[in-house]
Amino acid sequence: MVEERKYISGRIVLPGEKLCVVEEFIPGEGTYEDNGLVYSKVTGRVLYDFVAKKVTVIPLRKTKQPPKPNTIVYAVVTSVKEDAAFLKIFADDKKRLFTGPFTGILHVSQVSTNYVKTIIDAVKVGDVVKAKVLTANSPFQLTTRSAKLGVVYAQCSKCGTVLVKRNNKLLCPKCGHVEQRKMSADYMFR
Repeated sequence: MVEERKYISGRIVLPGEKLCVVEEFIPGEGTYEDNGLVYSKVTGRVLYDFVAKKVTVIPLRKTKQPPKPNTIVYAVVTSVKEDAAFLKIFADDKKRLFTGPFTGILHVSQVSTNYVKTIIDAVKVGDVVKAKVLTANSPFQLTTRSAKLGVVYAQCSKCGTVLVKRNNKLLCPKCGHVEQRKMSADYMFR
């Protein structure tokens, strides 16, 4: 009975969010397993099946509306140049997925209130970023100039393991590599 209280079905989860260990539930649709841990593959509602001992994530309803200015969005970094990063916007802060391939641009001047020399010091390809939309047209200009905005999920650039937050840096629990990002106060792994 204690186990059932720990795993509550129906809550909304984001891609990369840890759901359980494989000894407790096997990964189902909308999930993936990495080093014995089960993570969400999509934004959706988690469902723990205590009979079949299986965890699945049911994707949320998608919205056809493009992001609007001042909307908080989640996006994956797809490419990085010296002064800008290109991102694929996939959901808003209400956990609604976008249907279209909406592109966002994060310019180095919009990363932080502190000076950032190059965008590579703030984000890397594959990072999931929580950002605010500044413009109404595609490609959408984004900003992470707030404590709640920035990288919420990142992987080690050496071995690919999910990085954990330690003080103001990101540490790889597998190889010990330390990396710097413009992290959100809501970074997922501590």
